[in-house]
Amino acid sequence: MVHLTSAAGVISLLDESDERLKTFALQQLNTLVDQFWAEIADSVTKIEILYEDEGFKQRELAALVASKVYYHLGEYDESLTFALGAGKLFEPSLKSSEYVETIVSKCIDKYITLRATPETAATIDARLEDVVQRMFKVCHADGEFKQALGIALEAQRLDMIEETVLKGNQSELLTYLMDASLSLISSLEFRNKVLNLLVKLYGNLAEPDYIACAICYFHLNDAIHAAALLQNLLSKDDYHVILAYQIAFDLEANATQEFLLNVIATLPPPSATSTTIPLAALSVTSPAPAAGGDAMETDEAPLNNPASPLVITGTTTPLDQIHKILSGSLSIKLHLDFLYRTNHTDLLILKQTRIALESRSAVFHSAITVANGFMNAGTTSDEFLRQNLEWLAKATNWTKFTATAGLGVIHKGHISRGKAVLGPYLPRDGISGSPYSEGGSLFALGLIHANHGHEVMEYLTNALKNTQNETIQHGACLGLGVAGMASGSEATYEELKNVLFTDSAVAGEAAGLAMGLINIGTANPKAIEEMLQYAHETQHEKIIRGLAIGISLIMYAKEEAADGLIEQLCADKDPILRYSGIYTVAMAYSGTSNNKAIARLLHVAVSDVNDDVRRAAVTSLGFVLLRTPSQVPRIVQLLAESYNPHVRYGACLALGIACAGTAMSEALELLDPLTKDSVDFVRQGALMAMAMVLVQHNEVSGGGKVPAPAAAAPAKDAKTPASGTPPKEGEKKDEKKEGDKDAAKEGEKKDEKKDEKKDEKKEEQSNNWVEIVRKRFETIIKDKYEEPMAIFGAVLGQGILDAGGRNVTISLRGPAGISARMSAVVGMAVFTQFWYWYPLSHFLSLAFTPTGVIGLNKDLNIPKFELISNARPSLFAYPPETKLPETKEIEKVATAVLSTTAKAAARKKHKDGDAMEVEEKKEEVVSPTTADAEEKKRKKKEPAFEVIENMTRVVPAQLKFIKFKEGSRYVPVKKTFTGGIVLLHDKKPDEPVELVAVSNLDAPPAAAAAATPAGAAAPEAASATSATAPSS
Repeated sequence: MVHLTSAAGVISLLDESDERLKTFALQQLNTLVDQFWAEIADSVTKIEILYEDEGFKQRELAALVASKVYYHLGEYDESLTFALGAGKLFEPSLKSSEYVETIVSKCIDKYITLRATPETAATIDARLEDVVQRMFKVCHADGEFKQALGIALEAQRLDMIEETVLKGNQSELLTYLMDASLSLISSLEFRNKVLNLLVKLYGNLAEPDYIACAICYFHLNDAIHAAALLQNLLSKDDYHVILAYQIAFDLEANATQEFLLNVIATLPPPSATSTTIPLAALSVTSPAPAAGGDAMETDEAPLNNPASPLVITGTTTPLDQIHKILSGSLSIKLHLDFLYRTNHTDLLILKQTRIALESRSAVFHSAITVANGFMNAGTTSDEFLRQNLEWLAKATNWTKFTATAGLGVIHKGHISRGKAVLGPYLPRDGISGSPYSEGGSLFALGLIHANHGHEVMEYLTNALKNTQNETIQHGACLGLGVAGMASGSEATYEELKNVLFTDSAVAGEAAGLAMGLINIGTANPKAIEEMLQYAHETQHEKIIRGLAIGISLIMYAKEEAADGLIEQLCADKDPILRYSGIYTVAMAYSGTSNNKAIARLLHVAVSDVNDDVRRAAVTSLGFVLLRTPSQVPRIVQLLAESYNPHVRYGACLALGIACAGTAMSEALELLDPLTKDSVDFVRQGALMAMAMVLVQHNEVSGGGKVPAPAAAAPAKDAKTPASGTPPKEGEKKDEKKEGDKDAAKEGEKKDEKKDEKKDEKKEEQSNNWVEIVRKRFETIIKDKYEEPMAIFGAVLGQGILDAGGRNVTISLRGPAGISARMSAVVGMAVFTQFWYWYPLSHFLSLAFTPTGVIGLNKDLNIPKFELISNARPSLFAYPPETKLPETKEIEKVATAVLSTTAKAAARKKHKDGDAMEVEEKKEEVVSPTTADAEEKKRKKKEPAFEVIENMTRVVPAQLKFIKFKEGSRYVPVKKTFTGGIVLLHDKKPDEPVELVAVSNLDAPPAAAAAATPAGAAAPEAASATSATAPSS
């Protein structure tokens, strides 16, 4: 067979007058173009002339050949133009040549670009539309429905989205569409159209997915249709009533106060004959504190009652139960009971930290009280505080404020007894107390009622009106902001504005922040205008900073609607307002992974002249990418190696925020060298971030690559002059005197360094991140020469690692279908401001999410049932408790015997012939290897699964291993098991139900005197209850 070496002969036929010869030439060139495109390119104008000749019958073939020539030349726009002119001859296909794939890709990209705006959409070429339409048909024919959905979403083709879903596996495609619409669509307007379409498609399924419909209504902020859905389900059988309960619990966990109140207002009022008790009436009136100042005990013991239902059934109707669920009272009570009964706080860790730091800075006092709050968040246990009353009494001024506010974290959710617990510290008429305790207690009250504060808003507002003390106003403003989060209350906003206009730096900072908390996600233009104007007018940096964060919170989840404000703030001359613009990006685009937002943050991170703004830009990457944590280590890798320590610190927090609870090895490997950074605050951020990443992981599950030991920094000789010149003789005498003084100090340092090296060796031998990090915390805290900021980070890291009695995780991502948890994202954003103000550390508790399985039946009681966890029990077990260090007995060293003494003794022994000979007994030495082998033999082989019960901890990584037993009496109404509060359908309703006993946390506590140690009744530490803050 003869192979062609040139296309010149075929090209020459294009000059012939006979149309048939030209057609033959084009047909041949179409097959040869991939080989001889360079030669054909010289004659491409002839092919173009044939295409432009309307009388030529094979115009489309000429266009196809020209398109291929331009493709090989790299002129893709020209190639696309001629491909469209080829008409039916250009056949798009999923499995075709590289030319077809490239041109189809360019075609779709151009189509998507033109469809982006209504103006350009009207000018789309019909031929371009035809190619895209044919591509949809190819995807449908080949079963590539997800690819078709992706094109339809980007091209904003609702008709093709619906058609594609109806042709494929509807339940699978709808799940994919739901996830893609929340994570990929950048246009809020089009996303709302897709969500409305999803409601229609979910409702038309053979078995309608009402839970998915409710999620869509939540994202659409459509409280009216959400209420109608609940009413519709309540009118059906028992199964649908249980489903309504599940939807109500999901809405309560993820929606804002404003949305929930609108749903409640749309629903019919509860029946008059119902015995449902309102939340405020659930509390038991506690006795007034004694005149001597003794207060009630905080750590109430549960009453040993038999199993009792959590709600009063009586004549309560399903509608009444829905009202109760949406109010939050039931879920709060369930989570409080779960955290109380499963509390595994290791108090020895706190005790050892307190002993190591007791005689040092007041900063450490705040750090320990904050860490104690984290460790006991929501458990109502203040045992550590009652054991350390004398230490607690040392708190003064703002340390006392922080300590008192910590009570709110410990009792978070204990709504029924919130005021009773804080009674000794709350402002009282006619009694003047410490303003720091009173202000801290008002903040604590807000934390207890966080995001469910409708019952205490009036009380906090009155407390704000009735004082002129800026410290108490500070606490009242923070309490109002936390309790009224996203309520949009205009009256509360006006009260806070009045405080702001007093121009008090302390009170104004809290007022500015609280104004944003009240209006979270409302995009209130009046509030933004007033706050921004005052930020330009005031001279107080603290006030500007509070307003800066408040403004960013108002634009939460507004995405492109916030772009105008972002541009305005980022262009401001004031670096604090540019800082506000960066946090507005973080809040507006949280969980969206928006490319435009990421690009802006990366640009500011390397270009702004202010370190605070650059740090905020890198930190904000964690908020924007929180739904895709695997991307964050790659994006911040270079930033973590920046010369600027503020950028490195921001990289630490970004990793901690986005990768919280994942134990991701890539994140930990980036953070590990930063814990040994030369700058103290970078070490602080890295230590806290490592704790966030490893929260709720133990020595088995927190695996990963062993970190390489950091290279030792070169030692600096402080006595060598910078110029390198030798010291003068007069200086030498002074140095000798100083040398004697320093010798003792150096001796102490050497001993401590020996201990540190031992700890480092143990750390290097460990093969688990959790073990490494815990050991590192201990080493840093015990080091007397470590910087305070790094120690502060290590102490907070200990609290975060064991948060909520080891029963909560840091979860900014919501369950399936929910992009982000509003309260958690906001809490984390305000927590990052502890850089300027330590009391704001308590806001991290808003990001804590209990990780328990709480199963409820149709009566909303807690039945006993069992689940199977198909994983080794040790994989998700609680970490072992810390043990006290063993005291080693000092062995007596044998006395040294000189050779002359030994010879004299031998001569004497030789003379005394009747001397008794004593044989030395040799001690048997047991090999450690044999001992370990015997120990291993004793241990039984670990089972591959375990059986767990209702009201048990199930960490997020464990959810995929959880299965209901085959033939189980109870099955969840949710198709996807996500943990948390799960409504169960009883398949054997006629059989008796065995219930789990409920802890009675609303009972009045025991007398405080019984818990107060003798001699501890000092005026500032008289309360055995909430020893968190010394009473006034």
